[in-house]
Amino acid sequence: MQIQTLFDSAATQQLIVELSEQIDRAVEPGAHLVLIGIHRRGDSIAAAIAAALEPTRGTLASGSLDISLYRDDFGQIGSLPQVGSTTIPEAIDDAHVVIIDDVLFTGRTIRAALNELADFGRAGKIELCVLVDRGGRQLPIQPDYAGHRFQAQPGQEVSVRVEDLDGAWGVDLVGTGGAAGAEAE
Repeated sequence: MQIQTLFDSAATQQLIVELSEQIDRAVEPGAHLVLIGIHRRGDSIAAAIAAALEPTRGTLASGSLDISLYRDDFGQIGSLPQVGSTTIPEAIDDAHVVIIDDVLFTGRTIRAALNELADFGRAGKIELCVLVDRGGRQLPIQPDYAGHRFQAQPGQEVSVRVEDLDGAWGVDLVGTGGAAGAEAE
């Protein structure tokens, strides 16, 4: 297995700052903005974006979605999948919600997130923010905000490291030598 660092800690944190600036420019100043990260690394990125937006937006509501029960491959991931908790900090009705994830690949994770989010209310607007868009979509889902875009090759995976889970920020390209589609987004 080959691992190539695409972004070290400082460069990854700079991507988060850039994403924060993109969101700050695009979302109207008076909007009821709610950031929802997809569990496990998207929620860490959402918290970092919320912290970066605090000087201009104040304290933002930030939550986490665990999409385990909403996946379309639920029956294929094992008899006892680990299910985490979903935390939506406040009502999302009429809010401007930004779903945040680490890597966008097939689009299936985002579809599951949209399905789960609908159980919590009807947002006024929903946008998607990803740290890395690696291409390879199976569904017609595109990010509104992307820190970095590139086309990963078959047998390559993008692995994002976050400080609270992995000890440091970073983005790696991992050559698995496996077949295309081996990455589960």
